[in-house]
Amino acid sequence: METILIVDDDEFVIEYHTHMLSSQYQIEVAQDGEAALKLVDSRPPSLILMDIQMPRMNGYEAAYKIRLAGHTMPILFFSNLNSLEERLKAYDAGGNDFIAKPVDEQELHIKVSALLKSHQARAAKPDDADDVAVKALSALSSLGIVMGFYRDSFHCHELEHLAQSVFSVTRGFGLKCSLIVRSHNTSPCFFDDGVVKNIDAALLESLHGASRIMAFGKHRAAFNWRRASLLVKNMPEDPEMAGTMRDYLAYVMDGMEQCINRVLLEQQLRQTIRQFKTQNTNIKNGIVGLIDDLETQLESLFCTLSIDNELSEEAEQQLLTMILAARASADTKLQSGKEVERQLTQLITLLDDRAASTNSADIELF
Repeated sequence: METILIVDDDEFVIEYHTHMLSSQYQIEVAQDGEAALKLVDSRPPSLILMDIQMPRMNGYEAAYKIRLAGHTMPILFFSNLNSLEERLKAYDAGGNDFIAKPVDEQELHIKVSALLKSHQARAAKPDDADDVAVKALSALSSLGIVMGFYRDSFHCHELEHLAQSVFSVTRGFGLKCSLIVRSHNTSPCFFDDGVVKNIDAALLESLHGASRIMAFGKHRAAFNWRRASLLVKNMPEDPEMAGTMRDYLAYVMDGMEQCINRVLLEQQLRQTIRQFKTQNTNIKNGIVGLIDDLETQLESLFCTLSIDNELSEEAEQQLLTMILAARASADTKLQSGKEVERQLTQLITLLDDRAASTNSADIELF
């Protein structure tokens, strides 16, 4: 049975988390960072669930020393990390993820399971960042990977599709990444392994307006463009390789920025056209309703007129002529509205067909 080390100075919190996890995992307990270090050295757990605010040695310092000692087990912080500084500390200390207080039991089990599976997969197939980078950057295929992204970006008409195209590039370079896209009303986050990571999402959300390229910790970097931020968690240590990797990723970010603008423009155009179609339909229905109401009211008026109040035949004919002329004019306007609606429908179809055709056909760059 896998072992989870719970590190916290609050006995109630320890008991609460033990109750959540003890049915599936063996539980070890440490009440501060120093005790956790001794326990990890003597009996390394499968995963560490670490509080941040503790006496004598806080969670950041404890995690850093655990990593310095060479231990690679996942570290899951639990805290409310609100500032960019705190999130960077969590990464610099070697944390893998965090879960907000109060901890939800279902979320805790999902995160623990995902971190353990990811760690086991890495242990079975080591992927040293520098070794992977050497293979990627020493081959001419590196440029092909970037060019492949530019080709694929022409096919992207949804932000989810674009994110996966970016991850196909980063995976080609052996990088582990998370991505945020800033659209008109929302800022969705995407993760290359499909597992939601609060620590990544919180950090990405706080990067808006930060430096264009930021390096922090031993292996981490963030690329911040207006519409997107990319978090890379295993940049190569070698300065020359890291510089080359930054250049390639900057090219990708430039292409992604243009693609996001195009996708958002297409989405806004579709929405505007549909809104205009709805308004046009409402106007047409309103005209028809007004004419029908006018005819009904006039017929009712003719029926209620007394003999003394009857219109002359000539006046009645003139009135009917006016009504018919008004209907003819309304019909003309309705036909114009139908033509506008037909053209708008064709435009929507053209946009949809363009999206479908670019998704199914390859675009040759050379």
